[in-house]
Amino acid sequence: MSKVRNLDLVYSYLQSTKTPSSLNEIWKSISKDIISQKKDEISVIADLYGDMVLDNRFALTTDNLWALSSNSSVENIKKQYDDFINSSDHKHKYDDSDEELTIDDEMLLDEDYDSDDFTRELDDFDEDFDDTDQTYIDDEDEYNR
Repeated sequence: MSKVRNLDLVYSYLQSTKTPSSLNEIWKSISKDIISQKKDEISVIADLYGDMVLDNRFALTTDNLWALSSNSSVENIKKQYDDFINSSDHKHKYDDSDEELTIDDEMLLDEDYDSDDFTRELDDFDEDFDDTDQTYIDDEDEYNR
């Protein structure tokens, strides 16, 4: 509950100054009215900063100053950012119909390859790794003797 009140103090301060302010200026102005269970001033300031970051009523300007999001200078920055993102110069368009990347089904089939050859190769592979080979000694078995 105290967070809401503290953020309301920040909001009132920024509304009355009508100009972006540093966190230090804001703190000096509202510190006497801050409500907190913490006695450590740095922790209270850190909590206030974190709360301001998460509250969409506040915006941190490019000059590291805090302002109200509804402030016209903040709105101008948002508009410039949106214009930059939406400009056609910065959008990349990809052509999915690139003919060089088209794979023909015929390329995938090897007519010379016989499926019986594959079966024989698989059987040979299985024989090479037959588990009945008694010459294999597990390292754990060797140490447990």
